[in-house]
Amino acid sequence: MKTQRLTLLVSPEDKRNYRNLAKERGMNMSELMREAVRAYGVSTIDDPRELVALTAELREALPAMRRSVRAANASVERALASIASRQAKPSKAG
Repeated sequence: MKTQRLTLLVSPEDKRNYRNLAKERGMNMSELMREAVRAYGVSTIDDPRELVALTAELREALPAMRRSVRAANASVERALASIASRQAKPSKAG
């Protein structure tokens, strides 16, 4: 890959933070910056209508999600009650 140099001015504290973050991720600072810029471009929503549509979809899905979580919680509670009742019974092997 043919490369060109880009100079970026940051505070000493930011430079330390970027260096530490890059080190934690096993990359150099240039790789970290390239990855961050790529991620920034991917995660933005340019069209406000897209955000409105996503929000509406989420609001529509929430009731079913809540029911699903409640059902899962109830199932866990039943399982825990069953385990507790089995542990409370005296053992017959004695």
